Amino acid sequence: MVKTYSKGARRRAKKAAQTGGLDLPGLAPVQRRERNGRARREIRDRDPARQALEVRCRQAGVAVSSASLREMRAPWLGCSAGRAMAARVTDHEERAELWDAIQHMRRVQRAYDAAIGAPFRHARGLQLLVPQEALEADADTPPVDERSDEEKQRDATAARMRLEGWLGYTDKAARSEALDVVLDDVAPGDVEGLLSALRCVSDGLRGRRMVWRGRG
Repeated sequence: MVKTYSKGARRRAKKAAQTGGLDLPGLAPVQRRERNGRARREIRDRDPARQALEVRCRQAGVAVSSASLREMRAPWLGCSAGRAMAARVTDHEERAELWDAIQHMRRVQRAYDAAIGAPFRHARGLQLLVPQEALEADADTPPVDERSDEEKQRDATAARMRLEGWLGYTDKAARSEALDVVLDDVAPGDVEGLLSALRCVSDGLRGRRMVWRGRG
């Protein structure tokens, strides 16, 4: 026998369903999680570099977006010399070569300053002021340099003179611009001169025939 309900009972049941009339205990909020099971984090927390990348976007005058953040991960956008170079050079291969030239100039100067006992001028070279025994070694640590102090100074001086020789294939203003912008991270005032000097260093690094790149 099928049980029937009165019209009033059906109306009351319908009203209770629409208004949530059932008195159920509240559910505790569920914390959203990532695919690996860990608590869901904000985008800024998942990518520690995001804040620095947003600063690069503002420096470049571009809107912060997924595409611009990917572009800003390029290593050369982290310093004045790299940003100036990338703004004028669009070919990725040439960008990489000129970035190698920038890094080489800094390595040569860092080695030379260390060899003569002077702290490196660039802010990121302050690690030279930390006692060697206070540093921790890991798998990426380069092998111990067993050269004597005299050998280090001789090699560093030779590398510095070789760099000066390469820079001699551009004009004096371009040479000075490159040394100031690359080594001291000052704002560039002569980007064409900077590029001229970097191309000379790149020629020397790659063993290409040196050609005059100066102006006038």
